[in-house]
Amino acid sequence: MSWRELSDFLHRQRTEISARPIYEFAEVGEKAADTFKRLEAATRESLKTAIREFARTRKWPPLSDEQSLVLYFRLSQGVDLAMALSQNKTGLFSTRENDESEMIRWALNEAWEYPGLPNTVRFLSDRRHLDSGEKWN
Repeated sequence: MSWRELSDFLHRQRTEISARPIYEFAEVGEKAADTFKRLEAATRESLKTAIREFARTRKWPPLSDEQSLVLYFRLSQGVDLAMALSQNKTGLFSTRENDESEMIRWALNEAWEYPGLPNTVRFLSDRRHLDSGEKWN
């Protein structure tokens, strides 16, 4: 699997997720970024396990609404990261052609800690995205 193929694969997974909008999980007066941080912390370990299972079986285990929302953001970051790496011509980020499961785990778990999580929090903190009517899930 190339990085481009991984990006396409993760994009297909993302389109199959029905994630409720983040504002539906907000507590009274809570900002989107704070809601996200709370949900991400609450689902972090269970999603890591679900992603490892998915990487092995290519089937998602049952997920809660909170897990589905955070997974949507993880998949979004994974799509963008894999697409960026597909443009890399230096060979620094070689694919693991014989270990697609490892590529999925890396893009959705390990790369989530950095840059995925901080970039998502920064995105949700930027009011311009929220005020523009852009879909921010």
